[in-house]
Amino acid sequence: MTSSLPNATGRIFISYRREETAYPAGWLYDRLADRYGGGQVFKDVDSIQLGDDFVESITRAVGSCDVVLVLIGDEWLTITDEHGRRRLDDPDDFVRLEVQAALTRNVRVIPILVDTARMPRADELPESLARLVRRQALEFSPARFEFDTSRLFKVLDNTLAEVRRTQDDGETAAAAAPPPAPATDRTPLREQTAHTETSRRRPLSRRALLLGGAAAAVVILLVVLVVANLQTRPSPNANPGDRQAPVKEGGGIDVDSSPVTSEDGIQLTGLQAASRRDPDPPRVGDTITVSYALTNTTDQRLQLEYTFVGARDAEGEHHDAEEMNEGRALEPGETINAQGRVLLTSAGSWEMWPCYVLTGERFCPDKWQVFFVLAE
Repeated sequence: MTSSLPNATGRIFISYRREETAYPAGWLYDRLADRYGGGQVFKDVDSIQLGDDFVESITRAVGSCDVVLVLIGDEWLTITDEHGRRRLDDPDDFVRLEVQAALTRNVRVIPILVDTARMPRADELPESLARLVRRQALEFSPARFEFDTSRLFKVLDNTLAEVRRTQDDGETAAAAAPPPAPATDRTPLREQTAHTETSRRRPLSRRALLLGGAAAAVVILLVVLVVANLQTRPSPNANPGDRQAPVKEGGGIDVDSSPVTSEDGIQLTGLQAASRRDPDPPRVGDTITVSYALTNTTDQRLQLEYTFVGARDAEGEHHDAEEMNEGRALEPGETINAQGRVLLTSAGSWEMWPCYVLTGERFCPDKWQVFFVLAE
């Protein structure tokens, strides 16, 4: 199976179910093949040979790609086999194996919501797939095929360019480094990999602990009132000359786009939020796209763990958006763009804010430039 995949970088794996998304997968494959080359796009498991371990084959194929696109149709969650059992509950289901392998190997995973499909909730998925719900999704409709694919191309171009830069830097460093000393760690490779994954992801649990305090309804109400009041005041970290009037986005989303600088020396600018329903107010089931820019105002290099968008629903439940800029080094004066898409799963007032994590578990200020979205 893997022999059909070339050794060049920039490979893309399309995960889909033939019963519901074969046509969109075909259209998408043609466009991706035209842009990146047919040998760089992989969308079927037909080439698994007789006698091959299909679990290992799928894991190798997905792991050898840099991006995995997961096409989710209306029946992706509920489709059953010939015995009436939900396919996602089958540990040997091909789609489950593909997504599971992508999440385990930590490649870029982009859910593609086909037509009217919605993003699944964590409690609707097997535990091994629960992390999928935190990935930033792209809405994909045949009615706006060109527009949606152009958005996907931008993400893929940036992702694959970053992959190539990382590999080039690694090759340069390897060529300049002295021969490695004999290894003394006898830990099996699989356990070492698991330990590395746990260590790198540790900020996630730390973030949940730091941001998950206020659970009581009275406390949440007080926090909302206080933050709403503070939003009308100038930020003490911003330059007075840089203050601007808050920008009101479509759909009634009030966002303060004034520049503000954290204690780490990272300046936030260009904060925007909008839904596809603009200028009408957003509704349950809509996605709010939050974008912003971060600039290193210090004279030192800052190492990002990742950027994300924090989000809490009316009940205080966490809905943090997809991580971006993972492992990105931010040079003095350098600016990066970040984005997150938050799916409104319930009615009421939602809190959202941009955020970052630096090495050493240094987080953005709590609810940095928080704004509110009312979901009808």
